[in-house]
Order: sequence, then structure tokens, then C-alpha cells
Amino acid sequence: MKANLHLHSRFSDGSLWPEDIARSAAHEGLALAALTDHDTLGGADRFVAACGELGLTGVTACEIDVSEPEIGYKSELLGYFPGRGASSCLETRRMLGVVLGERKKRLEYYLYWARTIFRRDDLIIEDVLKDKVAGGAPGADGLADISWSKVDLFLYLKAKKLLPAYMTYKIFKKEWFVPGKFPKYKLSKPNVRECARSIRADGGYAVIPHFGHLWNDDIEEMERRRDTIAGQLAFFRGGGVEGIELYWYSGHKKTQAINDFVREMAEPLGFFFTYGSDCHGPDTDKYTIDKFSGDFAGFPPR
Repeated sequence: MKANLHLHSRFSDGSLWPEDIARSAAHEGLALAALTDHDTLGGADRFVAACGELGLTGVTACEIDVSEPEIGYKSELLGYFPGRGASSCLETRRMLGVVLGERKKRLEYYLYWARTIFRRDDLIIEDVLKDKVAGGAPGADGLADISWSKVDLFLYLKAKKLLPAYMTYKIFKKEWFVPGKFPKYKLSKPNVRECARSIRADGGYAVIPHFGHLWNDDIEEMERRRDTIAGQLAFFRGGGVEGIELYWYSGHKKTQAINDFVREMAEPLGFFFTYGSDCHGPDTDKYTIDKFSGDFAGFPPR
């Protein structure tokens, strides 16, 4: 079935609300789609309901930040919960609750430094919230499920005209964070096994996203490091990860080459394959819902 299982909304760092993304998915002729907001299932039920009304199937899902020192992995895992509502994913929500609290503290920390740098006492989180929920407020109960990101800070400072007009988020991130004007704030993150265990406890599937990003989307480097990659994939498999994503790498030739490599390396280990474009919506660097999808074979039976 035609599927795109990697999409983001304003519940994290996307530019659209779940219902708008469902409409975009239907417009693209998708049969299956998943909202995979960072560290939150907050928009999942809205997305699944909207998909159902439009004649496609929505999957409850999220993208979870993980850190795994054993293999030097600092990225994410995708968690998919087909046929389940967000409220029934108790172990995953418990794990995400800790991270969401940390994300809010990080935003407040950055706002403190923004007030210092710009000498503006009016830069407060309540003000960011008003902008975040405009046009699609999740309601008081849903605010706890907002996954605050550096994108929110960027958009807020841009709206306040405190950043130059030419500045994109990519430039902002480079100039202000790596390293930059803001002191570092380290989020607490689960490791691969902890994350996969929580997902599995809720009847879900853990999937590695955009594997090529670990190697700077460089197929030649990936070919040279086959032994290292084989070890990484074996670690994930042993840690309870069952799937790996075939991904849109910003060009058809590169996408084909990396995905062919990933399939070749991962298939012998028993991984199943999903498809995702990592779309964040209009007015972002990743407006890719029309760029990539695939013929998904379905989630493996339990």
C-alpha cells in the first residue's frame, strides 16, 4: 500500500496541525500515513481520526530522541502503534512525559538567555505558547503534550523581529547552538533498549529512521564502512528494534543509492522496512510529503 510514515505537526516542529497533514496525505493518494512528532503522541488521535474521515488509514506513532553511547548513536527511533490509540500506549507515554518536561525546561532556559542577550524582559514562555497554538489550539489538556523545540524559539524570535530577515532555521541553529550564543542544555534521553522496550510493551514496533544521516548521507562513506554499519545494525536488532526506514535523501539518485544499500545490509538481519519523507510542512526546510512514499508491506504479525 502507498505509505508515508514520517510526518510532523505543530505538536512538535512541523508547521501544520494534524488535520491539515491528513488532508495533504489524502491529496497525495496515500493509503497509510503516520504522524511522528518528536517525543509526543499528543496529535496522534486527531491525525488518525482525520485520516479515517478522508478514507486513508492513520497510524498512532511518534519519533523519540535516544542516545546510545555504546555505538555512538545520537538520533531517534520511530515508534509505531498500529490499531491503538495514544491513551493506550502507557509505557511509551510514561517515558515521553519525562522528555516533554525536559523540553519545556530547555525552552525556558533559552528564553532566559534570550532575555539577557536582547535585554528584553517580555520574552516569556506564555508568549511562545500563544503563537504555538494559534489556529489549532489543542485545548488545556493537550498543552502538556506539546513538544517544545528549538524551532519554536527560532520562530518566536523571528516574529519578534530580533533576528535578521534572511535568517533560516538552519543558519540560526548553526550560529546560536553549535556552539553559539546559547549555553548548551543537555536533554535526558532513553537509550535504544529502554526506548524499544517501552514501545514493545505497548504493542508497538521500533524503527530506525533516516539511517543515512549517521553517515552524512554519503553512500561512498557507507560503502567503505560496511563492517561498522553491520555492527550497528546488529546492535539495534539485539536491542529490540525491528524495522528500518527507507527515506527521502533530498534527491532521487541519492535516495535510491542509500536505500538500496540499507536494504541490502538490513534485510539479512530480519528488519522490515517502512517509508518516510520526514515532512515538516510548508514554510520549513522539509516540505517533502509529495517527494517520497513507498509500497509498504505492512507491520509484521505479532
